[in-house]
Amino acid sequence: MKISNYSLPVLLIAMLYACNTLTTDQGNKVSSQNDPATLKRLQEAVQLRPDSAGLRYLLMDELLRNNLNKQALQENDTLLMSDSSNAGLWYRRGEILLQSGDTTAGITSLNRSIAKAPMFAEPLLQLAAVYANRLQPEALTLADRVINAAEEPRIASQARFIKGLYYSNVNNKPKAIEQFEECIKNDYTFMEAYVEKGLLLYDQQSYTESLQVFERAIQVSNTFAEAYYQAGRCQEALGNKSEAVLYYQKTLGLEKDFTAARDALNRMGE
Repeated sequence: MKISNYSLPVLLIAMLYACNTLTTDQGNKVSSQNDPATLKRLQEAVQLRPDSAGLRYLLMDELLRNNLNKQALQENDTLLMSDSSNAGLWYRRGEILLQSGDTTAGITSLNRSIAKAPMFAEPLLQLAAVYANRLQPEALTLADRVINAAEEPRIASQARFIKGLYYSNVNNKPKAIEQFEECIKNDYTFMEAYVEKGLLLYDQQSYTESLQVFERAIQVSNTFAEAYYQAGRCQEALGNKSEAVLYYQKTLGLEKDFTAARDALNRMGE
């Protein structure tokens, strides 16, 4: 069996909610865009069509956008009452609980999702990330499970990235760097891997090597503000003030609210 982004139940959900608008029985269009009136319209639409899974799912998304996690969880649980075998709904439940700070319950729901659809990649990756953050070696087991079965390079790279985070968190920097480099080799557009690898090298005071990583990232994406900022830090650490200033200025040119870059320029008297 191969790891998949979507089990069958989740694929059906994706098909149900792919459109940006839904029409109620009264012919009114309900937009999924985030605007002040959307939440109210969706709530009214669900009252009119309480059996519409599509509308309820859109309402859940809008509640989450408004940080109403408890109400979103209620909507998800309502859907689960009529489809308790849906791995996607258990996965979403786990995500909501994690966002709400209930890690233990979130882990339980993610495990339920995995039990319903063992080859569904998202809950495996999410649970691996939770374990990596908690310094639990189960993160490696789950990540390797994804890597060994994944046919899509991006999925395998996400799993390797999580392994890198775990090793970084337990202060095994060589293994962490190795995993982030594997991410980059398998998917050169995986910008987060460049950042994590470069930061580890910077923390080891390997400023030249760190700079090379961030310059590689800039070559891949010349609009990636974070890479310019980190390259500026490397140049500053190397004593190259003028080059650092240019990188910081470029950062602000791409992202004017990049506070750390502005602070760096102020510190350097620019």
